[in-house]
Amino acid sequence: MTAFLDRYLARLGLSQLPSVDLAGLDCLLWAQRLAIPYDALDARLGRGVDLDPAVVAAKLLSGTRGGYCFELNQLFARGLEALGFAVDPMLARVWLRQEPDDDVPPRTHIVLAVALEGERWLADAGVGGGHVPAMPIRDGAEAAGNDGAIHRLRRDAEFGWMLERHFAGQCRNQYSFTDDTALAADIAMSNHWTATSPCSRFIRNVLVSQVTQDGLKAITNDQFSVQRGDTTDRMQITGPEAMRRLLADEFGIIMSLHDVEALAAF
Repeated sequence: MTAFLDRYLARLGLSQLPSVDLAGLDCLLWAQRLAIPYDALDARLGRGVDLDPAVVAAKLLSGTRGGYCFELNQLFARGLEALGFAVDPMLARVWLRQEPDDDVPPRTHIVLAVALEGERWLADAGVGGGHVPAMPIRDGAEAAGNDGAIHRLRRDAEFGWMLERHFAGQCRNQYSFTDDTALAADIAMSNHWTATSPCSRFIRNVLVSQVTQDGLKAITNDQFSVQRGDTTDRMQITGPEAMRRLLADEFGIIMSLHDVEALAAF
C-alpha cells in the first residue's frame, strides 16, 4: 500500500483493502462517513478552505478535525483511486433548503462519479445529511439510506440529474448535477465562493454533522440534534465551553476555547 492509503484506511478503521467492485465502493463510503465528521468550521472562522491534497489529508487524517464536501470528497476520491477505481468529480447545486421563489442555487457541492460494472455510480462522502449508498446514475435508480429514507435519481429537463429524498411521506429535492466532469479551476472557484462569500450558508452558520448507524447527529449554530430514523431529539447548547466539549465528545473535533468563541454561535 502507498503511505497515503495506509493512513487513510487506518483513519477509517479498515484493516483490509476493500475490493474494487460495488461492495468495496460502498464499504469505503460507509466507513468514511462513520469515521470523519462533516465540519465546515474553518469557513465560519474566516480561514477559507485550502484544497491542496497534502493540506486536506493532514487535516482530515489527523483524527481531530473533519471537513466539508470539497475536502471530504477529495479525500474519498484519492482513496478510491489508490485502490484502482476510476473517479470523476462533478459540481452540484443544493436544493434542499430552497424556497419556491428563490433563485437557482449556485454549484456549491461536489460529488463523485465512479466507473463500475459498465455504468457510472454516484458516490458522495461529503453531504452534510444522512447517508446515501452508491447508486447508478440512471433514471429511477434508488438507494435506501441509513435512517430509512429512500433516495431516488431522476432526469431533470433543466438541471441534468436530481437526487430526491423520500422520507416520512415527503419528497424533497437534495441536489442536482450534470454528467460533466468538473475541472480543477471550476472546483477551485466553487470552493472559494462557498468558503468565503458573505452569501454562503457556511459563513452564516455553524455547521457540523456526522452519520451514525441509524441516523445523524448535528450541530447547527447553538442547537445539537440527534436523529434516529424518524425521531429527532434536540438540545440547546448553553455556551462556548459546552460547545467545545460537545465537539470533542460527539465528533472528535478538537478546538481551543478561543476558536469556539470566535464561531459566535451564541
